[in-house]
Amino acid sequence: MSLTRFNLPPWDGRALLDRDAEERDPDLIRNAWAEADARLLQVDLDSRFTIEPFGVPTTGELSDDIAFLGRVHGASWFAQRVEQIDGITIRDGRLSDLQYQVVSAALAVLNWHKNTRFCPRCGGQLRYINGGFAAVCVICGREHFPRTDPAIIVAVLDQDDRIFLAHQSVWAVNRVSILAGFIEAGESAENALHREVAEEAKLKIDACRFLGSQPWPFSRSLMLAYVARSHSSGQVDQVELEWGHWYSRADVDQAVSAGRLNLPGPGSIAAQVIEAWREGTLPAPED
Repeated sequence: MSLTRFNLPPWDGRALLDRDAEERDPDLIRNAWAEADARLLQVDLDSRFTIEPFGVPTTGELSDDIAFLGRVHGASWFAQRVEQIDGITIRDGRLSDLQYQVVSAALAVLNWHKNTRFCPRCGGQLRYINGGFAAVCVICGREHFPRTDPAIIVAVLDQDDRIFLAHQSVWAVNRVSILAGFIEAGESAENALHREVAEEAKLKIDACRFLGSQPWPFSRSLMLAYVARSHSSGQVDQVELEWGHWYSRADVDQAVSAGRLNLPGPGSIAAQVIEAWREGTLPAPED
């Protein structure tokens, strides 16, 4: 019932957004802004944006708060934070592969700008360069770059191919997902997987398989997805996780239909992994 390969569009192939690393000279970026087909993606303070239209023509002056994302089929794309938009978030919207990549890049760099304004070495003001994807301290001259925090996310299955779904107390009522957690300093992804599921749900992992990765810019994560097998009964910590249970496919179908479970939105890697398990196309953890 399982496959040897797990497809994870749009993150498992060649990028549709060309980061255009060779064109990040300030003059070249200003010229790109002035091109007739250049586009600007505006994202509000709650990370909302619109897909109709997706991006607006660039107008006016190129200001310091606008980041250069790269090019799509030769057209330049920029991103800017604005106060409020009547739109959607990447969590809940159903986007094209290109839209996912553009929005992920925009959110990542704009969140970095929002949270990184001063040099951690000397406290000096940062000046953004390279189209916003780097910064230099105006006092000590040290360069800084956006950080990525790796995290694991894992679909744990039991011997009957049931999946373990859990609920955090800070989530909306009945919202569930698979288990996840950040990788600590000096820890491998697999070490983190074993540690996190043991801490959060008292599950011992017998086998695991890497599925793929997804950038998740809330605020700067890189989600490393796995499927794993456990013969443990499982018990949530009731600290980070409020409750969690094993579910068969029929259990999930019935609970979702009745409104007793709310699964992750379509923009997340968790949604793709859970959907593949429901369809019987998720690879088995065992080699």
